[in-house]
Amino acid sequence: MQIFKELQRRNVFRVSIGYIVSSWLLIQVADIVLETIAAPDWVMKTLMLVLALGFPVVAFFSWAYEVTPDGIKRESEVDRAQSTSHITGRKLDRAIVAVLVIALAYFAYDKFVLSANREAALVEAATQTASEQVANEELATESGRSIAVLPFVNMSADTNNEYFSDGVSEEILNALAAVPELKVAARTSAFAFKGSNKSIAEIAAELGVSHVLEGSVRKAGDQVRITAQLIKADDGFHLWSQTYDRELTNIFAIQDEIAGSIAEMLEVQLLGEQKNFTTTKDLSPENYEKFLKARFLMRRRNDDAMNEAETLTRQVLSEAPDFPQGQVQLAEILTQSVRHGKGGTEEVRALASSAIALDPDLPAAHMIQGSLASRNNDILGGIHHLQKAIELDPNESRPHHWLGIEYNKTGYLEKARQQLQIAVDLEPDHANANGYLGFVLMLLGDFERARFHYAEQSRLGNMSLNARLVHVDILTGDLHKARQTAAETDNIDTETRKRLALLINAIEDPSKTSQYLEYIKQPGLNEWLITDELFQLGLYAEAMRLYEDGPSLLMSWADYWSEARALPEFEQFLKTRNIFPVWDALGPPPMCRKTSQGYDCRKD
Repeated sequence: MQIFKELQRRNVFRVSIGYIVSSWLLIQVADIVLETIAAPDWVMKTLMLVLALGFPVVAFFSWAYEVTPDGIKRESEVDRAQSTSHITGRKLDRAIVAVLVIALAYFAYDKFVLSANREAALVEAATQTASEQVANEELATESGRSIAVLPFVNMSADTNNEYFSDGVSEEILNALAAVPELKVAARTSAFAFKGSNKSIAEIAAELGVSHVLEGSVRKAGDQVRITAQLIKADDGFHLWSQTYDRELTNIFAIQDEIAGSIAEMLEVQLLGEQKNFTTTKDLSPENYEKFLKARFLMRRRNDDAMNEAETLTRQVLSEAPDFPQGQVQLAEILTQSVRHGKGGTEEVRALASSAIALDPDLPAAHMIQGSLASRNNDILGGIHHLQKAIELDPNESRPHHWLGIEYNKTGYLEKARQQLQIAVDLEPDHANANGYLGFVLMLLGDFERARFHYAEQSRLGNMSLNARLVHVDILTGDLHKARQTAAETDNIDTETRKRLALLINAIEDPSKTSQYLEYIKQPGLNEWLITDELFQLGLYAEAMRLYEDGPSLLMSWADYWSEARALPEFEQFLKTRNIFPVWDALGPPPMCRKTSQGYDCRKD
């Protein structure tokens, strides 16, 4: 009891209470300040540790020392009769009361003002977090259901079996592409990475998918080993992997199992097949191999490969005449022959019609019908077939490419640009799609982007139209740069350089135009380039007369060549190419208007 009285006399209790209350208040203020200035967490922790360690020190000093009128002295040196501890005690009482009042005021403010605002903020934050979480889950679900099927690696001893490994990959891709809720990278885009050294993450990023399927195929006689693995692109984690050792007769079951496993992993449902015609699964192993090999050879686009592809596909159809995929494949092969003047249009039309009759949902059949209709001056029918092909398979670049050309013919330049841009996005390494996109951009006056896509066309191997880079410089009015481009651009032959020089001379000095016109009388010149150059000289009628079925109609839609649309030759083009029915159905392009006499496309 004596020690308690002594602690009380020396004000140890008062000092301790005052220190605790002051420390609490200091921590509250520090919490607000440190949060406002975004101080790191360790600052508050350090402050609390210092205050905690300071408590026994303060208690000890209040026991061992006393505040006197002469300053702080050790308690043992102060005469009890002259001690002022009772006066100090009253001062401490007042100080403690003051600190307690401040603390209570802060407590009330925190409880009834800050707390209400804080709760409202927490509710708002929680709501926002929940919304973001739902949105992120939806985004993750959507992006998570995307895949690219890379060409399986041919591991067979016979390197000529590459057609088989590619074919197996494509059949799996086709099965997955039929699932509406699954985004599947286009074959042309995915197969562009064949033999690439890029990482899975890089490939997935370029294709815009979250998963990649890769694998290998080893074929020996009637035995086949297929290894497949599904990889999550963001972390490289293998979600699924399987090896199949089967007889060749079970190849379709393997493909179904792989597609089914992938669908299960990505939580989608494969579409069941209920067909009244022959599918690849109905073919014998021998015919299936022939079909795959013919498809592989067809894409090489050289005469020998195309001839062999035609022979193999005809052999398949002789045993499976109601095989629509085979009919379309043969039609595609013959389409290339038609383009090279070897005939076969009627057979192509019959094959495509039969394929559509058997399977109306076969995109390639509609694509071929669209191409044939356009060549027969049924541009409206061609547009409808190409739109149907895109509806059935939006990830195939060719119908977008061809539809862009049809829109260009009929004056819908912006629609043409949109479709060609989609084609290039789907198949960035397609030289002709890049070149045609450059052409339409040039007509729209977007010369910088036109120059870029012309350069891409050249980089990708089609250098026959490199002179267009010079044409773009001429259109920008920079004839000095045009001369420089003509002299320095690779793969422009000597004769073309000479013709371009004559063109630039004629633009600078119209009296020299006759020299250019004399030069282009020689045979074998590219009609696209010559038409473009005649338009550059303002010789629109000459271009239209020189190439009656040439590209003059396409070029006339440029705003800077609008004078061409006032010529009677242009009006004749519209009639012979059967353009008016397209405008009757879809409306005229922006530069034309409906009149009582028909359509007027002259610039006001």
